[in-house]
Amino acid sequence: MTIEEDDEGVACHALTTFLLEKNYAFVCISPESQERVVRKRSFHPDTRNSANLEDFFGWSLPAEEKVLRDILPLKILNLLLETSVVTAGDDGLYRSKFRVSSFYMPDIEDSLSLTRLYYIHSAFPTTQRDSVFFGPDTYLFLDYLSSVTNRVPTRTPRTIVDICCGAGAGAILLARKFPASRVLALDLNPKALSVGIMNARFANTQVLFVQSDLFSAMKSQDDIDLIVSNPPYISSSALDVPTHAFRGLLSGLALPLRVVEESVPLLADRGLLIVYTAVPIPHQNPGYDPFLQHLRKVVGATLISYKILHPDMFGEELSSPAYAHVGRIQAVGAVLRKEGRMVSTMAGV
Repeated sequence: MTIEEDDEGVACHALTTFLLEKNYAFVCISPESQERVVRKRSFHPDTRNSANLEDFFGWSLPAEEKVLRDILPLKILNLLLETSVVTAGDDGLYRSKFRVSSFYMPDIEDSLSLTRLYYIHSAFPTTQRDSVFFGPDTYLFLDYLSSVTNRVPTRTPRTIVDICCGAGAGAILLARKFPASRVLALDLNPKALSVGIMNARFANTQVLFVQSDLFSAMKSQDDIDLIVSNPPYISSSALDVPTHAFRGLLSGLALPLRVVEESVPLLADRGLLIVYTAVPIPHQNPGYDPFLQHLRKVVGATLISYKILHPDMFGEELSSPAYAHVGRIQAVGAVLRKEGRMVSTMAGV
């Protein structure tokens, strides 16, 4: 099912355009760090509520009506209220259902990242089962994706697929890098896809968002030259795992492994699969990487690059029962090339 923009998207586009004019900037941090910041600010009357745009759309702090009228043009505020992007609570304070974060970490060597761009995602705290996520992990994914695709041959990929796309971070980056490519973004979560349409519109990119359980909604085609994925991978019990990440079991590797298995047959000859994920490393065998061992055995594809991007992510998860055997969780990036006749050469991936 293809997802289309709605009135909420129109309101959010007006908001992000205004934020651009105001040079708004907010680097999204981890939920644990944001919880600490919000909690310590709540102890002081002068800091517990919003005083500026960053407080309201970044830190997800509530705001008095007077403050909103001071920091937002009345036309945009009315749009946000009419579409319930901003709502009033029983306490008389207003809250935004979304956060707006800076899409790129600035990098003077990457012209794309110097463009001020925003990414809409769920407000803090992300407790709803269909929450739309963004944070340090996504920044790592985008940086890795940009680095790898800089070494893709000059021939533009005909079709690019971002599987488990969330709100479209990977798809948007690739649509900007390869504007002549057809870019598809697939995810099971319709809320994430709706937000993805907003993000793609603000980035002035052409991305087709489709609701799909992995590749189930895709028709067979032979021109997919690039598949990328940053799938859900934090393990949980079957009772409390988010609805749209329910395959993130077995210490978080079940879904990433399925992505690999289902992607390779769909790639064109010599097509690339780029996967960013997190791998649980057992405390009794700290040199063993189960994901790497699996990738070395994938039928029909060759592992051409594997990189540890962060050695210790999501340490707070290690106390959960699902990670009883785990000593650390490392973020990794992997590139596989589908075997087939040589149609182009890789430039040192």
